[in-house]
Amino acid sequence: MEISGVSAGAYTSAAAAVEDEEKLQKAEDEKAAEESKKTEKQEGDKVELSSSDDDYTEEEVQEKVQNYIQNILYTTNLTEASSAQLQQYLNTFDVAKFIKSYGPFSTTAEISAALYAVTSGMIKRQEDE
Repeated sequence: MEISGVSAGAYTSAAAAVEDEEKLQKAEDEKAAEESKKTEKQEGDKVELSSSDDDYTEEEVQEKVQNYIQNILYTTNLTEASSAQLQQYLNTFDVAKFIKSYGPFSTTAEISAALYAVTSGMIKRQEDE
């Protein structure tokens, strides 16, 4: 009693079902891998955007500028005109415009370099005259 027709047909359909299942699983794996790459890229983009958190705020820049100019006013033997010019600059200082022109700043050294560029022409010592 050989049941060759039935067993061959059952075997063929079972093999086809397994093959279809494997194809479906492979397609799902590829789709999951693509989504994972998209998620990683989006997370990577978020990390890049958060790097601006290291920049000084307007209040911090304002404080650094005041300290810088006050230090020059008190530690340098400035002429009266130079001292008045620096004090006027400090009184009319626009932090937003300063950051837009020279910033953003992530270190005090960057702020000092920008301030030096702006104020170097204003600094005249009494010995220089």
